[in-house]
Amino acid sequence: MIPRHLGWLPLALALLVGSTGCQRGGTAPADGRTAVWLDISPALGDPPRDPGDALALLQAYGSGRVHVRGASVTFGNAPLVRSFPAAKELLERLDTGLLRPWRGASSPEERAAPTEATELLEEALEKEPLTLVAAGPATTIASVVLRHPEMASRMDRIVLVAGQADGTSTDALAASPDPNVLADASSLQVLLDSPVALTLVPADASTGIGLTGADIDRLDQGQGPVKLLTSSARGWLQLLRSRGGGDAFPMPAMIAVDVAAHPGKVRCEAAVARLETNGASGPRLVVSTGTEGRRVTWCHMADDEDKARMIADVLRVTPRQP
Repeated sequence: MIPRHLGWLPLALALLVGSTGCQRGGTAPADGRTAVWLDISPALGDPPRDPGDALALLQAYGSGRVHVRGASVTFGNAPLVRSFPAAKELLERLDTGLLRPWRGASSPEERAAPTEATELLEEALEKEPLTLVAAGPATTIASVVLRHPEMASRMDRIVLVAGQADGTSTDALAASPDPNVLADASSLQVLLDSPVALTLVPADASTGIGLTGADIDRLDQGQGPVKLLTSSARGWLQLLRSRGGGDAFPMPAMIAVDVAAHPGKVRCEAAVARLETNGASGPRLVVSTGTEGRRVTWCHMADDEDKARMIADVLRVTPRQP
């Protein structure tokens, strides 16, 4: 059992930064798959909400390339009281060994307190190093790092949906805010200050791909839980169109899962990141290709081949047999 410290010891975390670095690679279980923990905020039904996290959950299981050790649910796309039942319903319809999700943070204020999700994540990390995919605010993962800084050495890397390219115009920032940064910038700073390798995926459409009506039609050909999501996806797309948002919606959570499941497929590059908290549009995580700052991996470009692979992974999910 890994010894635990009560409270956050800044000195311990600083020592970890110096000794661990950010160069750990993915750790594969015996079957060759990457051991992954998902931290998501899935949404189903009305009112229309972004279905990306829910699709990413199915994608992780369909990929065949990751072993999902746990799925925690946080606030983000929807309040926890809605996202948790959505995750539970999806997992109940999947043929997996994971029978239920774990309840995580409902607000940034829960960063200092344990939740069901933090307790189970800590237990999972004690068993083996994990890659963490955080599609929502970083609150749950930051809570683990804050309360038990030694756990940072058990995290191979964290794939975060967050970040905007340096030089993004004010108009673009207003049109495409960075929701996970706005929701809990303090938790994001905890991870930036940690030794864990960070991979960032932008939340907006700057990656170059998005789900269209034709993509949703293809997903509608899937089995079981996939069909739960297509009506939500159509409702979300229609809402965005009514607001002048174009004919596709961003899919950052799916890109984040793909980065963990298929390393090297989506284009990524070395970069640095800094959290700015005094801007007129609120806090933002600025990413550049400079050399001064927190080193990260920036996965900001994808193409139609990448999108086709992600959709194919969703379509491969196996529904639970009655």
